[in-house]
Amino acid sequence: MPKIRTYFIILLLFPFLLSFDSSYNGEYFATYQSPEGIHFFSYSKEWDEKDLMALYQELIKNKHGKEIKLLQKVNVIGHSHATSLTKGSYHASSNSIMLYQGDKYTDPAAYRQTLSHEYGHHFAYHYFPSHHFPFSDWESIRGLNGSKLRWDAFWNYDESNHKFYPQEIFAEDYVLLYGAANKLNVKDVFTNEAFYMRTQHENQQLPNVLENQELHIFLEEGSGLKIDKDRFLQSPKLSDWSDDKLSFKISAKAFVAYRLNLTFHNLDDFNDIEKLELYEITLNETTDFLHFSLDQIDPDILSEYAYVTTNIDVVDLSTSLGFETEEITLNIGDKG
Repeated sequence: MPKIRTYFIILLLFPFLLSFDSSYNGEYFATYQSPEGIHFFSYSKEWDEKDLMALYQELIKNKHGKEIKLLQKVNVIGHSHATSLTKGSYHASSNSIMLYQGDKYTDPAAYRQTLSHEYGHHFAYHYFPSHHFPFSDWESIRGLNGSKLRWDAFWNYDESNHKFYPQEIFAEDYVLLYGAANKLNVKDVFTNEAFYMRTQHENQQLPNVLENQELHIFLEEGSGLKIDKDRFLQSPKLSDWSDDKLSFKISAKAFVAYRLNLTFHNLDDFNDIEKLELYEITLNETTDFLHFSLDQIDPDILSEYAYVTTNIDVVDLSTSLGFETEEITLNIGDKG
């Protein structure tokens, strides 16, 4: 039985190892070696040694431990990937990262989130090598049971299914829990720019990773790396609905921006609709309830439509991390 199990695992890993061959033939224009021994190579005329040094600074903004010394190289390729529009890929068989479209993206900061995602793969395969197998501990703790997942990335890859591959979900989790973060301006909230600039999980249909404390403990114990508590952020939960306000239970956290998206309609008729957006920003760490005033809404809208479908866009202005909640539909005549 153990031999059969081992053979099965090797059979699954074989296409994995082939698909992650990172050999690249071409003349490099610049190189840099980091203090950890990571080799950075530029295969683009737009990137010199100074740019590669700046790219290294972007890399180490991601929380890391001993696993960073196992990363062998980071290649910046001038052109696009041969079969994909991706900006990056990770190759587990050689512990290396490939960054594409270097002729187009000449600012190292433009690769910040891509680099976080690809380093997330490196983190995952070092500390949690079984995460891409069905029924792993990670899958269960992450709350993915019953989710639309694809386990065939290594032999039947389809870019349209990218967000459903477990290894991509894990890498996105890393971005939100350990990846480089930056502050956003309050003034950008009301123009919606802050919501466009936020760092969010590729798959917004999955449970919110920022509030999964069991997963946080699992990752910390497996890697030895602590998750900064300022990243924790709960999804708003509807607590009250009356004629003059919508109230939600939220994380008691300052400088978090919330955009309430409202679509008024009748039954399932979305041909005749009215859309509105309401904004709130928490100003201190004691506010654990959020209230949206409905006095801002034209009374004629409330009388014309029977239903409102709503959800909330969230962004932490201190970290740029955020998410979008699931939609709920409320009967306007059934408040309280």
